[in-house]
Amino acid sequence: MPSGCSRKCGRVAKADEESLRRKLAEEALKERTSQARSSKRDAKVARGEVVTLTREQKAKEEASKAGYWSGGAAICVALFYELCKASDQWIGGRQYQEFWQHEAMISTLTFLTTSAFVWVYKCAHPGSK
Repeated sequence: MPSGCSRKCGRVAKADEESLRRKLAEEALKERTSQARSSKRDAKVARGEVVTLTREQKAKEEASKAGYWSGGAAICVALFYELCKASDQWIGGRQYQEFWQHEAMISTLTFLTTSAFVWVYKCAHPGSK
Protein backbone atom coordinates (compact mmCIF):
# COMPACT_ATOMS: atom_id res chain seq x y z
CA MET A 1 0.00 0.00 0.00
CA PRO A 2 1.24 3.43 -0.78
CA SER A 3 2.03 5.56 2.25
CA GLY A 4 -0.32 8.32 1.06
CA CYS A 5 -3.26 5.94 1.24
CA SER A 6 -2.57 4.88 4.80
CA ARG A 7 -2.41 8.51 5.89
CA LYS A 8 -5.59 9.27 4.01
CA CYS A 9 -7.31 6.13 5.29
CA GLY A 10 -6.14 6.95 8.82
CA ARG A 11 -7.58 10.46 8.54
CA VAL A 12 -10.85 9.08 7.21
CA ALA A 13 -10.97 6.55 10.02
CA LYS A 14 -10.30 9.29 12.59
CA ALA A 15 -12.94 11.52 10.99
CA ASP A 16 -15.41 8.64 11.01
CA GLU A 17 -14.56 7.94 14.64
CA GLU A 18 -15.02 11.61 15.57
CA SER A 19 -18.28 11.74 13.65
CA LEU A 20 -19.51 8.66 15.50
CA ARG A 21 -18.49 10.13 18.87
CA ARG A 22 -20.26 13.38 18.07
CA LYS A 23 -23.43 11.54 17.01
CA LEU A 24 -23.38 9.44 20.17
CA ALA A 25 -22.82 12.53 22.31
CA GLU A 26 -25.70 14.35 20.57
CA GLU A 27 -28.00 11.35 21.08
CA ALA A 28 -27.06 11.15 24.75
CA LEU A 29 -27.63 14.88 25.13
CA LYS A 30 -31.03 14.64 23.45
CA GLU A 31 -31.99 11.75 25.74
CA ARG A 32 -30.91 13.63 28.87
CA THR A 33 -32.75 16.76 27.71
CA SER A 34 -35.86 14.70 27.09
CA GLN A 35 -35.58 13.10 30.55
CA ALA A 36 -35.05 16.49 32.18
CA ARG A 37 -38.12 17.94 30.45
CA SER A 38 -40.17 14.91 31.41
CA SER A 39 -39.04 15.17 35.03
CA LYS A 40 -39.87 18.86 35.05
CA ARG A 41 -43.39 18.14 33.76
CA ASP A 42 -43.88 15.37 36.34
CA ALA A 43 -42.72 17.66 39.15
CA LYS A 44 -45.09 20.41 38.00
CA VAL A 45 -48.03 18.00 37.94
CA ALA A 46 -47.08 16.64 41.37
CA ARG A 47 -46.87 20.15 42.84
CA GLY A 48 -50.32 20.93 41.44
CA GLU A 49 -51.79 17.79 43.00
CA VAL A 50 -50.21 18.52 46.37
CA VAL A 51 -51.60 22.06 46.35
CA THR A 52 -55.02 20.79 45.31
CA LEU A 53 -55.10 18.27 48.13
CA THR A 54 -54.04 20.93 50.59
CA ARG A 55 -56.72 23.33 49.35
CA GLU A 56 -59.38 20.63 49.57
CA GLN A 57 -58.28 19.72 53.08
CA LYS A 58 -58.24 23.39 54.09
CA ALA A 59 -61.76 23.89 52.67
CA LYS A 60 -63.03 20.86 54.62
CA GLU A 61 -61.46 22.15 57.82
CA GLU A 62 -62.95 25.63 57.32
CA ALA A 63 -66.39 24.17 56.56
CA SER A 64 -66.19 22.02 59.66
CA LYS A 65 -65.21 24.99 61.83
CA ALA A 66 -68.01 27.09 60.32
CA GLY A 67 -70.47 24.34 61.18
CA TYR A 68 -69.29 24.24 64.78
CA TRP A 69 -69.53 28.00 65.20
CA SER A 70 -72.94 28.15 63.53
CA GLY A 71 -74.15 25.30 65.73
CA GLY A 72 -72.82 27.12 68.77
CA ALA A 73 -74.78 30.22 67.81
CA ALA A 74 -77.99 28.23 67.36
CA ILE A 75 -77.46 26.56 70.75
CA CYS A 76 -77.03 29.98 72.39
CA VAL A 77 -80.33 31.17 70.92
CA ALA A 78 -82.07 27.96 71.99
CA LEU A 79 -80.70 28.35 75.53
CA PHE A 80 -81.88 31.97 75.61
CA TYR A 81 -85.42 30.86 74.74
CA GLU A 82 -85.37 28.01 77.25
CA LEU A 83 -84.23 30.40 79.99
CA CYS A 84 -87.00 32.84 79.10
CA LYS A 85 -89.61 30.06 79.12
CA ALA A 86 -88.34 28.50 82.33
CA SER A 87 -88.21 31.81 84.20
CA ASP A 88 -91.32 33.17 82.46
CA GLN A 89 -89.38 36.40 82.00
CA TRP A 90 -89.26 37.95 78.52
CA ILE A 91 -87.38 41.04 77.44
CA GLY A 92 -89.93 43.84 77.75
CA GLY A 93 -92.25 41.78 79.95
CA ARG A 94 -94.93 39.13 79.40
CA GLN A 95 -96.73 41.29 76.86
CA TYR A 96 -93.76 40.76 74.47
CA GLN A 97 -93.77 36.96 74.76
CA GLU A 98 -95.55 36.47 71.42
CA PHE A 99 -93.12 38.88 69.76
CA TRP A 100 -90.08 36.93 71.01
CA GLN A 101 -91.63 33.57 70.11
CA HIS A 102 -92.51 34.53 66.54
CA GLU A 103 -90.57 32.52 63.91
CA ALA A 104 -89.23 35.66 62.25
CA MET A 105 -87.77 36.87 65.55
CA ILE A 106 -86.21 33.50 66.31
CA SER A 107 -84.65 33.43 62.81
CA THR A 108 -83.41 36.98 63.18
CA LEU A 109 -81.83 36.26 66.56
CA THR A 110 -80.19 33.12 65.18
CA PHE A 111 -78.80 35.11 62.24
CA LEU A 112 -77.51 37.92 64.47
CA THR A 113 -75.94 35.50 66.93
CA THR A 114 -74.30 33.57 64.09
CA SER A 115 -72.94 36.85 62.67
CA ALA A 116 -71.52 37.75 66.08
CA PHE A 117 -69.89 34.31 66.34
CA VAL A 118 -68.40 34.77 62.85
CA TRP A 119 -66.98 38.13 63.88
CA VAL A 120 -65.45 36.60 67.02
CA TYR A 121 -64.02 33.71 65.00
CA LYS A 122 -62.44 36.05 62.45
CA CYS A 123 -60.89 38.14 65.22
CA ALA A 124 -59.51 35.02 66.87
CA HIS A 125 -58.25 33.49 63.59
CA PRO A 126 -56.96 36.31 61.35
CA GLY A 127 -55.50 33.86 58.82
CA SER A 128 -58.86 32.37 57.85
CA LYS A 129 -61.09 33.86 55.19
